Formats: sequence, C-alpha cells, structure tokens
Amino acid sequence: MRRGIAAAFLLLPVAEIAVAVGVSRLIGVGPTLLVLLALTVVGVLVLREAGRRGWQAMRQAAREGAVPTGGDGRALTVLSGILLAVPGFLTALAGLLLMLPPVRRLVRSRTRRWVESQGAWVVVDRFGRPTSRGGRTGPADASSTVVQGEVIEDDDLPGSRARPAPAPNTPQRTFPPPTP
Repeated sequence: MRRGIAAAFLLLPVAEIAVAVGVSRLIGVGPTLLVLLALTVVGVLVLREAGRRGWQAMRQAAREGAVPTGGDGRALTVLSGILLAVPGFLTALAGLLLMLPPVRRLVRSRTRRWVESQGAWVVVDRFGRPTSRGGRTGPADASSTVVQGEVIEDDDLPGSRARPAPAPNTPQRTFPPPTP
C-alpha cells in the first residue's frame, strides 16, 4: 500500500501537467492560468474559514472549560482547502468533491474503519483513560490488575533520618572533569 501511495505522489504532478495542457488546448493558456489561480484562492479562503472556525471553537471550549472537539468535520474541510489550494485540476476536483456532504460521510466512515482495523484508534474519556466503544470507562487491558495502596515518604518511616536541606550559600561539592 505504501508503494501505491508513493507512486501516486510521483505520478500526480505528471497527471496534473497533462490535464493542464489538455485544458489549455481547449480554452487557452491565459484562461487556464486564471482558473488555476481562482481555484487556489478558493482553497486559501476555505483554509482561512476552517482556521477561523477552529479558533472560535477552541476559544468557546476554553470559556466553558471543556476540551475542544473536531466533530464537525473540520479536518476534512482543511484537507479540502489544501487540495483546492494546490495548483492543479485533479487536486481541485478532489477538494471540491470532499466538500460535498455525501462524500464527506463516506470518507469519514471509511477512514474511521481503516484506522480502527489498524489498531491505531484509542478512545479516551475526558480524564485520558481508555474506554470501550460504548463510552464505559475500563482498564486499558482486561488482564491488568488494580492494586490499592498508599504512598509513604521515606522520611515517615521509623528509624529513617531526615536529610536536612543545605544551608543557603553553602558551596556544593564539585567533581573535576574526567581525564581522557
């Protein structure tokens, strides 16, 4: 799969150039460049709006004392903006398609399924503890054991001598650098 992705990234510029040449033969070089420039501007505007909304969501969550969530598809909007901002007709088409709600739902569900199948998806509750899919809090591993205990400082143990803190301005012992 990694080789396929690497091949796609290597072949994408060639395909973009071929499509741009074909479009320039149909409508001319000037209009082709203007369309590519307009698509790039639209991509930058989409990125700007997604960033603004993300910043607003983060500020609102901070005011409420909650953790900001990205459940409104902001990541897909950013990806769409990036694809539109990259000069090229194929990436622009992919970016425009990604802005359509049915395509977004499909990409979101397939991505979630793929990530879950890779075992890289960990759902945590608001305290950072792993949870099951149903949202119930549980140990990270079914075989883990919880041991109840109490922390005892060494100074609290019978017979231990508390070490006094060094007096202020007391020179500390320094060691000479090692000889080679």
